[in-house]
Amino acid sequence: MPNPGSVSAEERRQSVNLLPFGVGLGLFALLFAIGNAIGGEPGQIMAASVNTLPFAVLAVLAYLGGDRPNWAWIATALWLALMIAGVSLIALGLSLNVLADGSVTDAGSLPAFALADLWRLGLVALGIVAGIGAGALCILPAVRRLLARIVPIDPDSFVHAVALVAVVTIGLIAVAPLLAFGAPPFLTLVDDLAGDAAGRDTAGLLRDQIYSLIWTIPAAILAVGYGITRDLRGALARLGLARPTLRQALIGLGLALLLAGAVQVLGMGIDWLWGLMGWPVTDEEAFEQLFAFAINPVGALVIGISAGLGEELAVRGVLQPRLGLWLSNLFFMSLHAFQYNWDALLVVFLVGMVCGVVRQRTSTSVAAIVHGGYNFTLIMLAAVGSG
Repeated sequence: MPNPGSVSAEERRQSVNLLPFGVGLGLFALLFAIGNAIGGEPGQIMAASVNTLPFAVLAVLAYLGGDRPNWAWIATALWLALMIAGVSLIALGLSLNVLADGSVTDAGSLPAFALADLWRLGLVALGIVAGIGAGALCILPAVRRLLARIVPIDPDSFVHAVALVAVVTIGLIAVAPLLAFGAPPFLTLVDDLAGDAAGRDTAGLLRDQIYSLIWTIPAAILAVGYGITRDLRGALARLGLARPTLRQALIGLGLALLLAGAVQVLGMGIDWLWGLMGWPVTDEEAFEQLFAFAINPVGALVIGISAGLGEELAVRGVLQPRLGLWLSNLFFMSLHAFQYNWDALLVVFLVGMVCGVVRQRTSTSVAAIVHGGYNFTLIMLAAVGSG
């Protein structure tokens, strides 16, 4: 029997004080503008927020929307449309740069394209439209009820519907350039995307990873309803952040080492199969050039912590409890499609599944240890090999 004195999630949502969110958003906008105007390190710190804060804003608006139409429904739809448009422009921009061999970023103008190039660009556009269409289908209650049989969502929840639409749409758009070109766009533009071309030295690029993690932590807390439906303790519990025991930490590190070894063996099998089938593989030389700043002991530590904790918070902490192991991991894999080909994406998916199972059976904290230890080990192996 419900406690007469208890307050429902809907009542908490209706009584939430919007002033802190408004002040916080205004302060962030001011700092972002100042950082951009100053440039240098302040600009880099603020720029690092772009990877995570848009998702946090989307989640906050969705929670404020609740399960009844109000102003936040419209704001959520507009913000989500803006995010989808941004990801679409990134996919198209990268595709144009691939076709122009980087001359778009160099000269700011488009060269003449051959018919075959225009055809591939059209395929990217078609992939974007397909992604938007698939996401739009998830708006339909009947589709969500069908998906609720395999995905742990409440088909009648506005928050769950927004999460589903965002993940399906953005995930499909992210793989469109890879499907059209057969190669990840970041690696085909490695000379333009390297640190020197971006005006950042090795230390600066490593600091950027730390800045990104610093923004990811509060973004993840906000994304699970902190200040609206959950207090800080509830938000941390929802994210799966708990102090691991010594035994769990040691098991996590051991699993990371086993996973790194298994991936080396698996990689040989994938290379053989891809070679046998004549499928394109990830350009390892270009990949190492793109991430050369991190192939050293300090870089291994920074990437291990920043990517391990940051990606686990976002995927296994925020998304997996809501969208399930498979869908959240497919989204995790799709976000790597700008820099990996299908051979490496298969490895990313399998590693993500391991981390997801660890999250289910223990906590996000232990999954972060596995992920971070795995990254650290692989980078150290690459550093030893390059030395």
